[in-house]
Amino acid sequence: MKKSYKGYIVWMILFCVGMELMMIVGLKNLKLFSLILGNYTLMMITLLTGMIYKNECIYWYSQMSYQEAIEATSMSRKKYAYKHFIRFFITCLLYLFYSIIAYFLSFSFGMNMTICCLLIMVCALSTTSIKL
Repeated sequence: MKKSYKGYIVWMILFCVGMELMMIVGLKNLKLFSLILGNYTLMMITLLTGMIYKNECIYWYSQMSYQEAIEATSMSRKKYAYKHFIRFFITCLLYLFYSIIAYFLSFSFGMNMTICCLLIMVCALSTTSIKL
C-alpha cells in the first residue's frame, strides 16, 4: 500500500466546492437551507468513510498512523474502515429521516443545525472505541 492523500484532497476540494455552490445559490428559506447543508455534510462524510473503506486508507483517520495501517492485514483494514463507514452511513440515514420530518414540521434553522452537529459529534466520538 502506497501512502497517498490524493483521494482525500479531491474529496476536500469537492466538499468545499459543494459548500460554495450552496452559498452561491442563496436559498432564501433558512430552514430548508439548513436541512440541505446538514444532509450534504453527512453525505460527504459518509462518502469519505466509503472511500477510506474501498481504498483501505485507514491512515487518513487521525488515530491511525501509516505504519500501523501498513502492518495490518488487508482484511483487518477493511473491517476497521467498514465499522467507521457503517456508523456514518446510519447517521446519514437518521438525519435524512429527521430532515423529512423537520421540513414538514418547519423546525428552526438552529434546531436543524444543532441536531446535525450533535449527530456528527456523537457518531465521531463513537468511533474512538473501534480498534484495529
